[in-house]
Amino acid sequence: MMENEDLMVQLSQEKNLACSMDIEEKSYQIQSVSIVKSTIPVRKPTTRGGVYFTDVMAYKIKAVTKDLSITGEIPKLMLGPSTDFKPIIIKTKSTIGGIEHQVILTTHLTNAVNTKDQVELNLIVDKADLK
Repeated sequence: MMENEDLMVQLSQEKNLACSMDIEEKSYQIQSVSIVKSTIPVRKPTTRGGVYFTDVMAYKIKAVTKDLSITGEIPKLMLGPSTDFKPIIIKTKSTIGGIEHQVILTTHLTNAVNTKDQVELNLIVDKADLK
């Protein structure tokens, strides 16, 4: 089970979650985001690419951005094209116990789909921090 499981459950239930995505020094606005917990195509808990650990169940994020400049970053972010792939940081806010907190999700890219208007990123959440 992931640390901050309750936080992830709350985030997955929130509608119209406002998020930004940080890749190294650049920030991208996310137009829409959905968070779900689902199975991962592994038979047992494993380390993916020697970089991050995944269990057989994980939280996945589907994030859509209209900032097409991110397409140049995608080869550096996915396991496969790069053996030294980078994490993507998703930042949002959530109210817990009447207090607004910043939430920082460390994710890794599993798939990206580009269209002429937007980029859809499929991410696996590795870590959730509450500030």
